[in-house]
Amino acid sequence: MEKALHSVLLEFEHLALLTVLVGLLISVSIRAVRRQTQEVNNGFGKIRCSSFGGVDLVAISLLLGFYYNVILFASQEKEAVQMSPELIVGGLVLSLFLATIVLVTVQWVGGRNPVELFGLDQVSFFKWLLWVVVGILLATPLILYLSEWARAEWLEPIFGEMKEQETVDSLKNASGIGLKTGMIVSACIVAPLVEELVFRGYIYGVLKHFTNPFFAIISAGALFAVVHVNLPALLPLWAFAIILTLAYEWSGSLWVPIGIHAGFNTVSVVVMLSGGEPPQ
Repeated sequence: MEKALHSVLLEFEHLALLTVLVGLLISVSIRAVRRQTQEVNNGFGKIRCSSFGGVDLVAISLLLGFYYNVILFASQEKEAVQMSPELIVGGLVLSLFLATIVLVTVQWVGGRNPVELFGLDQVSFFKWLLWVVVGILLATPLILYLSEWARAEWLEPIFGEMKEQETVDSLKNASGIGLKTGMIVSACIVAPLVEELVFRGYIYGVLKHFTNPFFAIISAGALFAVVHVNLPALLPLWAFAIILTLAYEWSGSLWVPIGIHAGFNTVSVVVMLSGGEPPQ
């Protein structure tokens, strides 16, 4: 059954990548024919993407290629990967590498200020806190509902009873305070920072510039969902990505989706450690 689940994820990844490629080709072709120079995102949200260019398309191609290989590797694994200190350190190094690709491309190659580009100076602490609280309160029940609906109406009728997520099992059964602490830090701090920088700040921004906001929200959200390599969480994570993107657009600051993401993951970790089932 695990092989079938990963096969479905791989096919969804192929579809998502093909959709992004076709969307980019169509949008760039239309722009070339019409010779449009204005921003395509005027009238929607606060995120301005006019400074993105061809070099950013190359960079997100590298990022998506990396994530694709992660999913391909996961689909070929015959045994569940056991969490270990070495694996956590390796994950942190990879996260740093991905963030470095984005920041180097933005600042050193493109000559742009990440603080301005990602709106890191756009909200006060109290507004940020309000955004985060509201975002978590809205996202949590929606994701809980979608998780249960997808499991009961879609997955279990096809694949049978679903076993506990590997991340949940790994955290519950982690031996030693060091291993458990590393997993918590990775889930609650590192993952929100890196994933929001890569997916919301960069991939979404580039796609929005070269296509349109609706296409960028849907396609970047699909990519975000599938790279987590968990079929039961695919639909909930897709919805969560859309919520995070809208929060980014409406607030104008990447700190807002980072905070919502970190808060949601923290709630999930607390639920897991309490013996419950997390909301994704």
